[in-house]
Amino acid sequence: MVLDVTAKTDRGETVPIGKKEYWEIGLDLDGNHRYGAWQIKEIVDLTLPPRKTVQERFMAELPEGTKSADVDITVTYHPSKKITLDVFKETRTVTF
Repeated sequence: MVLDVTAKTDRGETVPIGKKEYWEIGLDLDGNHRYGAWQIKEIVDLTLPPRKTVQERFMAELPEGTKSADVDITVTYHPSKKITLDVFKETRTVTF
């Protein structure tokens, strides 16, 4: 799962706000990332829990003189390298 937040200013500029990936990490005894089951000694769970809410905060600086921005929030699921599924998508307008 990937959370991606961007903003489009009233001047048409796109500003990346933040990105967070949720996944399980397989680690070997030395703490290196591993994908083969025979190499993995420990699992670090960084996934989104089912039916639970997770809050994330991102800090970003918008260009000077920006009066409003459309903030796009997208959560996508990547079950394989070729498949991407949109899980959640929302746009909110912020005015200053």
